[in-house]
Amino acid sequence: MNRRSLLGFAILIGWIVAILAAPATGQEKYYGKMGTVEIAGGISFSSITPVSNGHTGDATTLFSLGPEIGYFVVDGFEIGFNPGISLLPGVSVITPSEGDGTTVLQLFAYPAYNLHIEGSQVTPFLQVPFGYTSMSSGSITQSGFSWGIKGGIKLVAASHLLLTFYGQYYSLAFTPEQANERSGFNFLSFGIGVGGFF
Repeated sequence: MNRRSLLGFAILIGWIVAILAAPATGQEKYYGKMGTVEIAGGISFSSITPVSNGHTGDATTLFSLGPEIGYFVVDGFEIGFNPGISLLPGVSVITPSEGDGTTVLQLFAYPAYNLHIEGSQVTPFLQVPFGYTSMSSGSITQSGFSWGIKGGIKLVAASHLLLTFYGQYYSLAFTPEQANERSGFNFLSFGIGVGGFF
């Protein structure tokens, strides 16, 4: 999927959310209040660095796409789920001799704190995503536990319409070949998301 297609998809998600949110009636509530549900989709630009037996390799860039759903259990505190997929056509980051591309599948859960500022449409937030990541290239597949940190701002652009600007770092560790050395990948991402809250 190229950049233009990803941008078009993000805009489509935004319009769908806006249309669904428009008929909402009843007492108006600010973003981040207990009982709020957030549904969003995001596009990110990432730098991925392989780590093998404790030694880092060359970084590769990629674009990622992923939906997100969250629920505020109390004011400001959100629990969510964030699956995602990244495609690296023509790049084999697991092993250069196998495959002509890499597919990354991620399944993350996260707790998040959202700081509501009275009278402001901007909400700073901090997430701690953790979960499972699988990377496949040709006949080779590796998977393991992932964790990270994600932060940024969420902007209420219109009634129930939310724009998110964020940076994210997370680490994926595979089963180590030696007990004292790490193998896996480091991800650094910057992205934008669009969604809605109800």
